[in-house]
Amino acid sequence: MTQKNFNDMKAIDALWIANLISVGPFVFQAVKSMKDLGIMDALSVCKSNEGKTKVALATETKQSYYTVSVLLDLAETADVVIKLADNSYQLSKVGIYLNDDLMTKVNFNFTADVCYQGLEKLTESLTSEKPVGLEVFTKDEQTIYPFLSRLPSKAKESWFAFDHFYSDHVFERALEILFSKHKYQHIYDIGGNTGKFAMSATSFDKDVKVTIIDLKEQCALANENIKANSLENRISTYPTNVLAPNFTLPHDADLWWMSQFLDCFNQEQIESILKTVYDSMNDDATLVINEIFGDRQKNDIAKLVIEANSLYFTALANGVSRFYHYDEFIALVNKIGFKLEAIHDYLGMGHTLLVLKNN
Repeated sequence: MTQKNFNDMKAIDALWIANLISVGPFVFQAVKSMKDLGIMDALSVCKSNEGKTKVALATETKQSYYTVSVLLDLAETADVVIKLADNSYQLSKVGIYLNDDLMTKVNFNFTADVCYQGLEKLTESLTSEKPVGLEVFTKDEQTIYPFLSRLPSKAKESWFAFDHFYSDHVFERALEILFSKHKYQHIYDIGGNTGKFAMSATSFDKDVKVTIIDLKEQCALANENIKANSLENRISTYPTNVLAPNFTLPHDADLWWMSQFLDCFNQEQIESILKTVYDSMNDDATLVINEIFGDRQKNDIAKLVIEANSLYFTALANGVSRFYHYDEFIALVNKIGFKLEAIHDYLGMGHTLLVLKNN
C-alpha cells in the first residue's frame, strides 16, 4: 500500500522495507536460482499441511545440501517459503504467486532476462539520455527496437511474452468497442510489431484490411506471421522509421491505431509523430491510442509494475521515454489539435483507450 503520510507506517516496518530494498538483488537472484534449479517447482506440489526438508529437496533436485540450504534460509526470511514445525518447507503465498501467477512470472522473467544487467547502468542512462544498459546485448544499435529480433533467445522470449501479455488482453475488448460504433474498412497499425493486433482485427471483422507501419525489422517479423496465417490479401506492411527526418505516412485508413507505441518516445518525439499523423489523416478518420497510464490504475500493484518498468525504457530501450501519466500525455494530444471523443479505462491489464478526432 502506498504510504500517503509520514506516520502511516511504523518505524520498524519502514526499516524492514528499507533493508529489503537494500538486499533486494540478493532476494531476486535467490528466487531466480530456486526457479532455475527446480526448487520452486518441487515445493509447489506440496499440500497445504505438508512440506519438504532440505535433504529431500537436495535429493529431488539433484543439488547439493549447501545450495538448497543457503537459498531456503534467505527465502524463509524474505517470506517466499515457510518453515514448518518438522523443519520442512513449503511455499508461502508470496512464493505461490512467484511460481504460479502468470502476470508475476511474466514480470519476473522480463526483469531477469531482459532488464537486470542493463539496469546497473541506470544512472549513466539517465544522465546521458541514452540506453547505456543496452550494451549488455549490443553496442551497434542506438535503441533496442531494431535489435529485438536478434536478442538472445531467452531474452527475446521474455520480451515478447511481456509485450504480448499486456497488449493482447486488450485487443478483443477494444475491437468490440470500436466496431460497435462504426464499420471500419482499413486500419493503420502504427508500431504493429509482430502483427498480433492486425491478426486480431482481421479475425474480429471479416472485411477489414490492416496495414502495419513499423521499422523494417519488425515488418519482416510481421510478414512471417502474416504469411504463416495466409493473410497476405488482408494485411500488408509499410516499413518506415517515424524518427527519420520528414518521414511520411499513407492516407487511406479510416482508423489509425497505436498500441503501447508512443511510450517508446520522449515528449518532443511524440509531438512530431502525432503532428504527422494529424496531417495525414482524412477528415472522417479516427485515431485510437491504447496506453498504460500509471495514474489511471485500480490498485498499487499495477501502479508499481508500471512505474518500475518505465525504467526499462531509460536503461535499455531508448534512454528518453516512459509510461506516461495521463494528464501529461493528454496535454500533448491536445496541443496537436486532436479532440478527445471518448475514453475507456481498465481494459485488459489496466489499459486506457483514447478515441480521438482531428477536427
